[in-house]
Amino acid sequence: MGSSRVALALSGIYGFIFGIGSNARIQPTDVFYMGGTGLGYFNTTPLRGYDDRSIGPASGGHAMIKYSAELRFALAINPIPIYTLFFAEAGNVWAEPKNTDPMDLRRSAGVGVRLMINPIGLVGFDYGYGFDATTPALGAPGWKFHFQFGKGF
Repeated sequence: MGSSRVALALSGIYGFIFGIGSNARIQPTDVFYMGGTGLGYFNTTPLRGYDDRSIGPASGGHAMIKYSAELRFALAINPIPIYTLFFAEAGNVWAEPKNTDPMDLRRSAGVGVRLMINPIGLVGFDYGYGFDATTPALGAPGWKFHFQFGKGF
């Protein structure tokens, strides 16, 4: 007999942007940004444990990789679904696809809570620890609180 109270979600996201032709120009709205939850930012891939858009070049990048693992436990199903979770993530953004290094990832892990509130949808609170510095001059970012709204993961 299975249990609907535990779920494991694994994902990997890869993105590369190439221009066509020698003078191809890629619009600033089409490049990749990463960090935080992306809430309030256009075209930002979430990476909990870090500030919004703090991963990769400040002007965005043309290559990105992100891996996520999230283990959810349902605390209550009725009347409001409430979940607690543990997560681990790793990702990075590079200025050019030729500079992509799949071993050069910023890692994070943490805990969170999700509530499914009708008609609003998912509302979540995460506390993530970023293990790696976003730039060589800065130390590891440490613990960050994140508010999730809308889709999770």
